[in-house]
Amino acid sequence: MALIRFTVVFLFLHGLLAAQDEPFFINGAARQVNDSCFQLTTAEEMASVGSIWHPEKVNLRNSFDLVMEMNFGCVDLLGADGIVFGLQPVSASIGQPGEGLGIGGIRPALGVEFDTYENVNRLDPAYDHVAVMANGAVTHSGADNLAGPVRARAGADNIETCTSFPLRVTWDAPATTLRVYFDCELRLEYTGDIVTTIFGGDPLVYYGFAAATGGFTNDQQVCFTFNSFADRLADVTVCPGGRALLEVSGGESYAWSPAAGLSDPTAASVEASPDTTTLYSVKIFDACGLPLLDTVRVTVAGDSAFIDLGSDTTLCPGESLAIDVTVPTATYAWSDGSTRGAVATLTEPGTYTVTATRTDTACTTVDRLTLDRYTVPELRVPADTSLCDGQHLRIAADFPDARAYTDDGVFFDTLDLQRTGRWRITLEHPCVVQYADVAVTVASCRAYYVPTAFSPDGNGTNDRVYPQSNGDLLRIHRFAVYDRWGGLAFDGGGGVADDPGLGWDGRVGDRPAAAGAYVWVLDADFRDGSRRTERGSFVLIR
Repeated sequence: MALIRFTVVFLFLHGLLAAQDEPFFINGAARQVNDSCFQLTTAEEMASVGSIWHPEKVNLRNSFDLVMEMNFGCVDLLGADGIVFGLQPVSASIGQPGEGLGIGGIRPALGVEFDTYENVNRLDPAYDHVAVMANGAVTHSGADNLAGPVRARAGADNIETCTSFPLRVTWDAPATTLRVYFDCELRLEYTGDIVTTIFGGDPLVYYGFAAATGGFTNDQQVCFTFNSFADRLADVTVCPGGRALLEVSGGESYAWSPAAGLSDPTAASVEASPDTTTLYSVKIFDACGLPLLDTVRVTVAGDSAFIDLGSDTTLCPGESLAIDVTVPTATYAWSDGSTRGAVATLTEPGTYTVTATRTDTACTTVDRLTLDRYTVPELRVPADTSLCDGQHLRIAADFPDARAYTDDGVFFDTLDLQRTGRWRITLEHPCVVQYADVAVTVASCRAYYVPTAFSPDGNGTNDRVYPQSNGDLLRIHRFAVYDRWGGLAFDGGGGVADDPGLGWDGRVGDRPAAAGAYVWVLDADFRDGSRRTERGSFVLIR
């Protein structure tokens, strides 16, 4: 039995990107992932169909420019099946599954097919390919195969690589030319009066996207980046001395011209305050470095008006910001929908945009302010500390918007204390000044004592010689005593420090040792973490 194979269909558009601005009808297996991304099919469900369609028709007498990313899933030979991008005037409904690619049964229609499965009966090439098709056709022959098929990606046979590829589709209405860019290269170009030859002279069409699976599956997804329908700049009239906010999106970089009157000609969002009426153009460079073009006319007319929210501000806890942007005979519109008017007290973090429109001349001026709130740090230092030579006490004070320094004026992010002393640390922050004190005592941690003489006469005083300390000796591995000729007089083995039982009682075997000078050897662990071998001498007195 032959496996049923389905392909994804990507349909033509009006305002592709702004899924968050203009909602799509979501059908079947499709689901919205976020503001700009839709998953059309999953790798788990066979024989499924998913589509999204915009509920408003668009006019093909107008040019458009659309940028998106497409992901065809991770399964190559056993994956299904591709994505088609298309237009149709019939309805905002789901198309037929199977080899109809989700657009089957919709006529008239235009689709740009990204096919990732070789259906021999449809004359598919062996490589993943792109073609421009009419009237729901999926067979690469006859009049409805308008352009292609060619490799979808130059120099590669497979695009089911778990990778998102950039797609750009442009329609030049005056030239009746459709161009398809994939992975930053022009892959197909078709010139034809599609309004007349396909849509019977009716330029109004729906745009949308569909996908289907059969015996094989794949995760297939589309994410919108730029849509010239939804993102087109609208002309604006500003009062003399006023400002307009010009905002574009979807690009990797931007270039505005002329630069005169613009706050930053390389930003996505600029403030325009021209002295005279100016036609601005902007190039929006996509991830491939290809420019998308837009223009906006800023007309300067009416009576003078200017508002100023001030510089972006960060508040301390409990603080608020009072503003007054009063303009004579004006109404005010805030970006958050508030009716607060010209005089307001702002308390919540966010970006505020206010537009003042003069009621006498209908010109506008606008300003924007970003309000943030500090997070107040808490300075914490360790308790007074004793250190060994070579050790340090580390105090970290790397707080945003704050600086810390010691009482001798040394600023620091991380302070290493390695000597005896007491320090006062000051933390300065725009909202608070904090102080803390810490004392450090540094010692060798290797202090110990072996008597220089002892008298083992049995009187209970100074009858044994052994290592003694105030805690710097943690463990003794060996304490040995040698006579002046190098003979071993005593080998105490190992044990805990300050134990007289480890000491020598002045006897060699069962006989008292002769009076005179002796050498001792100590192998021990010290409080600084070291293991050391120490040597010294003492005198045995009889």
